[in-house]
Amino acid sequence: MIPLLPLDNLEDFVQSLGIPVGGILVGLALGVALFATADWLRHRPAKSVVGTVPIRIVPDPSEAAATPPGTSAVPSAPVTVSSAEGSRTVFLRGAGLSPNAPLPRARRFIAILVGSFVALSTIELALFSRLFLPYDHLVGYAGTALFWPTPWPGVYAVNSASQLVPDYIFPMYLAAMAAFVIASGLLYRRPALPRYRRALAVGLILLYVGVEVILDAVFFTVPGQSVKNFAIVVRTMTGGVFLSGLAFCALFLPTPQRVKPRFRRDPNALLQFFGTGIIAIAVAGAALILVDRYLGDDGVLLPFTLLLLLPLVTLETFIALNRPQYFRQLRRRPLPPLSRYHPPVSIVMPAYNEERWIAEAIRCADVAAGKYPGPVEIIVGNDGSTDRTSEIARTAILGLQHAKGMVVDLPHAGKSNGLNGALALATGDIVIRLDADTFVSERFGFAAIIPHFADPQIGGVQGSIHPRQRTGWTRKLRALEIAWGHYFQRPAVMGARSGEVIDGLFSAFRRKDLVSLGGWVPWNGEDTELSMRIQRLGYRVRMEFGARAYEDVPENYEALRRQRVRWARGMLMANGQHYPSLVGNTPEFAGLGVFLWFLTFARSGVRSLVYVFLVLLLLLLGVHALIDVAYLLLLALVLRAVPLAYFLGKMGRWDMLVWIPFFPIASVIKQSFRFEAFGLMGPEANHEYA
Repeated sequence: MIPLLPLDNLEDFVQSLGIPVGGILVGLALGVALFATADWLRHRPAKSVVGTVPIRIVPDPSEAAATPPGTSAVPSAPVTVSSAEGSRTVFLRGAGLSPNAPLPRARRFIAILVGSFVALSTIELALFSRLFLPYDHLVGYAGTALFWPTPWPGVYAVNSASQLVPDYIFPMYLAAMAAFVIASGLLYRRPALPRYRRALAVGLILLYVGVEVILDAVFFTVPGQSVKNFAIVVRTMTGGVFLSGLAFCALFLPTPQRVKPRFRRDPNALLQFFGTGIIAIAVAGAALILVDRYLGDDGVLLPFTLLLLLPLVTLETFIALNRPQYFRQLRRRPLPPLSRYHPPVSIVMPAYNEERWIAEAIRCADVAAGKYPGPVEIIVGNDGSTDRTSEIARTAILGLQHAKGMVVDLPHAGKSNGLNGALALATGDIVIRLDADTFVSERFGFAAIIPHFADPQIGGVQGSIHPRQRTGWTRKLRALEIAWGHYFQRPAVMGARSGEVIDGLFSAFRRKDLVSLGGWVPWNGEDTELSMRIQRLGYRVRMEFGARAYEDVPENYEALRRQRVRWARGMLMANGQHYPSLVGNTPEFAGLGVFLWFLTFARSGVRSLVYVFLVLLLLLLGVHALIDVAYLLLLALVLRAVPLAYFLGKMGRWDMLVWIPFFPIASVIKQSFRFEAFGLMGPEANHEYA
């Protein structure tokens, strides 16, 4: 028999090995928790139905009125189809059955969120030493447990005058989490918000505190400012992840969808995405710390320099690494000339009360059709307009020179109703979606989009979009946004298979794919949802700068707010439905896009709160901190200015260079609209997908 080690000598034996048993146990516990979370997400209830209401032609009019006994068949509606050959009545099954929910305001949510955050942050900053001295002692206890049975090699003494917390990021995230719990009603909305959601929210906050304590217990073992700076880098990432998870506790999202891929796996995409992502984070963190050290600005605002600039520099580095890969992929799979590949094209144009723009939109599409060698048809899906949209569209269709056309007068039910109604009558192999207030460029047209579909791996293509109007601050800021997001960023994320959306107002798909998928969903953000569904099949998506259209841009703040809240809400719904792609067997098929969105959406939403926290910090620290804030804002501007100036030149918008300094401010205003979207996704909201 092997002699057993005496119990009183066990600790001495383990200590002699020099192994931190406590840390091993904690690491195993966190690993098990992470695995359990991923497994829970993987096995959450899902469905194979996306939630669309497909619209189909009923060939036999007598069949339209017939509903088999005991069934819930989708009813049919008679609609008028007008073309150059005259008017006719067809029966469309599903027309008018998918109304969009109204989009109310969320003023109460915003007021409670900001008010709670300001109050909690003020208390934290005013009582900083008193509140976080016990935290430092807790770090010491955690270090003792982590390194058991060896002594904790902490290099910072905990005493009554110490403030070992190396930054203000931790209290800021705590205040943001608590404010969201209060504003979302996780504390008091019973039974609208079930008990498990409240328990999950509390558990996430406690786990966040525990993770921060463990991180500090580890980082406090090595002296030096560089280690503290690295701790700040880690903290900026962990705080955003936990805040994101907390936000989802109060959101009511669509049931996740199951999608079966049609293509083989692409493991190289995973290697490219995560490889370039790790390199980008390392380069960005090192660059910011070195710049801070070189400038001698080792002040209290360094954490906010990292919080605000680390994601920006990381993103720019990620784009710089992956953008060339996108164009390399294009060169490796050259497109055929239009003379050899020009399948029939259908342009579907949803319209609701668009009498102001519809005629010009049809005329521009017709001119573009004249530059395309294949047959083109233009189908206007009139979604029950109450103005002269139908009359004007019918007149414009009669004047077509290069394309055929028709107007489908549908009962009102929302944009997807107009899209799916037009799709039901489309005959082209390729379907181009074009909004009724968007003008195809007479010079560039849409033809350059079509050759991409000769590649069977391509499932969707977006043309380049420019603001139609040049006057007004919203239009100018939109031009900056397009230069940054479309020209600079989008090719890179598409090259790394982490693109999320191709903008619906000027995009193209195969008709057979749209029909098999049931068309567009009746939600806000139907273009995002369709883009992700296409990619989950295994298709790649592309951006074609040789095709161009000019969009109508909101003319004032209120119109911009409505648009961006609608977009943010649609993003939440689409990612909520398609997150299984991240934890499924093929994460490179849309899952990487979900992951990139998850990493950025909380950071983007919390950015406005960061500036609120900075104001409070200035009040606490005094006017001298204004120099650090000015340095922070100037650095953020310079980092954006270089790519913005280059791509504004590519767009031919040299007049916009003087507006570059306003882009960071515009980004904060735009991202703050995400908060309102959160407030519209609670249990009392009217959800289209319920």
